Amino acid sequence: MRKFLQITIFLFFSCFLFGGEGANFPSLEPLFSFKDGELSSEDLILSGLEFSFCPADSDLAKESLEKFRALEEQVKSDAFMVLSEEERGEKILSLIYENTLRQYSLNQTYIDVMFQKGTYNCVSASILYYALAKSAALKVHAVETPDHAFCTLYLSDGRKIDVETTNPNGFNPGTKKNLQSNANSTRYQIVPKKYYSNRHEISERKFISLVGKNASAMLDEKRDYKKAVPLAAARIDFTKDCPKEDKKAVRIDFDTVAMNYAVLFDRQKKSDLALDWLDLVENRWGKAENQPFYQNTYESIAYNCAANLTNQKQAGTAQKIFDLHKEKISEKNRNVIEGMIFYALIDEQTKKVSPDEAISLIQEKKSAPQAKDAAISRKLIALEEYYWAEKAKVLSKDGKFLEAAEILSEGLKSLPNSRNLQTIRNQNMNNYAVNIHNQFADLFNAKKLDEAEALLNEGLKIVPKNGTLQRDLQILRSRK
Repeated sequence: MRKFLQITIFLFFSCFLFGGEGANFPSLEPLFSFKDGELSSEDLILSGLEFSFCPADSDLAKESLEKFRALEEQVKSDAFMVLSEEERGEKILSLIYENTLRQYSLNQTYIDVMFQKGTYNCVSASILYYALAKSAALKVHAVETPDHAFCTLYLSDGRKIDVETTNPNGFNPGTKKNLQSNANSTRYQIVPKKYYSNRHEISERKFISLVGKNASAMLDEKRDYKKAVPLAAARIDFTKDCPKEDKKAVRIDFDTVAMNYAVLFDRQKKSDLALDWLDLVENRWGKAENQPFYQNTYESIAYNCAANLTNQKQAGTAQKIFDLHKEKISEKNRNVIEGMIFYALIDEQTKKVSPDEAISLIQEKKSAPQAKDAAISRKLIALEEYYWAEKAKVLSKDGKFLEAAEILSEGLKSLPNSRNLQTIRNQNMNNYAVNIHNQFADLFNAKKLDEAEALLNEGLKIVPKNGTLQRDLQILRSRK
């Protein structure tokens, strides 16, 4: 029996392209609707055919149903009904192997294929057995394990007999069977009780819907969601009156398909469409059964959407999408995403204006609620440092080191703890001193000692502790 795989979602920090276009989502409506209430043996086969993508009014379904009716006629005959319950149960297994079942195939769950080609798996074979046992007035129950499905007969004497339908000798597995090989020899076989741990009985409707579970799981693996989603939705509708645990399991299967489809969008760098899809699913079918997993998936995709767009310098688009979905995001993650977009918007806006305007904008935004977050605060400080440094860089390139240093001093009044600005300021002051030294050397070599001394005195007023200028002054005085 097939299992669903939940695609793991990760948080992406690299740059992705934004999808932007609309999506032709799969239908969220059930692939088919079947009648409510108790199901006859024929109804079991018909609904199984519907789950096999074989509509009840199709020629192939009609042919399959005729083959079932021929088997049903035998098990309802007077000659068959005079047998004991145990004999009837065992003979039904022999009958389906004599007339229908030919070759086991792990993934062959479709009822029409079973009748047409004889290939089967545990689900399709067990459904055929179950329907015929019901026609033969036997009390039969469907049993499911994480990896298997089979039947159990409840006899009037209180005994329970398991029926392993994937083996022609699987009636009451674990018991020795006498197999006559020829007139002079006898062989024995024991069908072991495999895959029977964690067994539990399920309702008739959930049992039939396992055809749809297997099929939608295979389609999910192939990423064919146009078929997988409506089929999974049909299971919800088909089992709506079943016991709570059965309905819960069916809904979890549906949610897994739906969320895997959303994660596929997310991996295709279309996280906005993934969020739209999950909203549609919830609007149609209500909250997911496995709410923690659903919520984690939703919030991870919402984060990825904001990260992708802000990395692509589309913070405005990220804000619009976030506003559409933020009510479904927890406060903690909502704050994280809001902070990401808040900073990205500032970063984008400041790149479009002068450094002076950028600094003013950043200083204004420092009072916003989002700036109280430590990480955002650090980013704003770094951004403001960058623009103070950019202002100074323009002057430094023109050799106006003192003016650049003054700009950086102004920046340090706003950011007194900025080591970066202090370092750049010191570099400019050092460059100023180097410039004075070079001018001094020219004057000194030209024997213009008075002018050289005046220049050094002017420089030392600005950088009194500069060792180079102090040595220059000593050399000058030694020559005068």
